[in-house]
Amino acid sequence: MTVLRILIGGLIATTALATAAAGARPQLAQDESGKQNYGLYCASCHGAEGKGDGTFSKSLRKPPADLTQLAKKNKGQFPTETVFKLIDGRTRDDAHLKSDMPVWGDVFSKSETTPAPADVKARVDGLVRYLETIQDKGKI
Repeated sequence: MTVLRILIGGLIATTALATAAAGARPQLAQDESGKQNYGLYCASCHGAEGKGDGTFSKSLRKPPADLTQLAKKNKGQFPTETVFKLIDGRTRDDAHLKSDMPVWGDVFSKSETTPAPADVKARVDGLVRYLETIQDKGKI
């Protein structure tokens, strides 16, 4: 099972790198680019709606987070800075070292079309803004 997880993790990261390197990300309005990047890089694990039920979710060591519950778990406030750091991943602490989630800051910095630090930040910011839009608006 560990070999399968490694292979799936490698497949996800390789696919993400290939997509980034190929410049498959068209220039869209920032809100749309966050949604598009979510579909390209996150949905396979977190699911199309962010519920943690993506195609690869059952193959991971730890189930992916339900990304629609981030604000609810943070007393109704969307944790923008925390989410940014988790997606970027280059400043992981001990709690996140065992995560199956790729270090997206590294992946995006290897893109041929958007390798500059400002571009990487813009891509992660776009993902963060998109995740804020899919928060469960139910009872907090």
